[in-house]
Amino acid sequence: MVETRLSSAEQDDPFFFAVYASSRQQEMASWGWCDKDQLQFLRMQFQCQQQSYKQQYPHLENRIILSGNILAGRILIEKTTNEIILVDITLLPEFQNQGIGTHLLKKIQKKADAGIPVRLTVMDGNPARRLYERLGFKVTGCSELHTFMEWKR
Repeated sequence: MVETRLSSAEQDDPFFFAVYASSRQQEMASWGWCDKDQLQFLRMQFQCQQQSYKQQYPHLENRIILSGNILAGRILIEKTTNEIILVDITLLPEFQNQGIGTHLLKKIQKKADAGIPVRLTVMDGNPARRLYERLGFKVTGCSELHTFMEWKR
């Protein structure tokens, strides 16, 4: 059973950092850095990401993803009267490819009122893009590193 619960920010920060770090493992392994340097870099990057999210999304809803009663990942959503923005969805590696992301995205789509789009940004090369396309998200634009996507009823 997949559920989410609101985060109590400071208490959940170590878990959010672990989720973030897990999403960068493969990339960082190729750099040849020692564990200490990787950890320092990841902490700095995580703090920058958190600050950026706070500035860009004043009403950001931080949620922990639970698979059964086990912490499985995080999902960050910004809801306005005009749109729902999926800011981030990240699962720990052991919970990927089990339908959890699909379940959560379909749940968001069901909650979207008619005419209210669900928007997201995906980094180029991220395999999650195939999932978004399967669920009906359409490309609305691109930057050097990202693709912008939207879903409407």
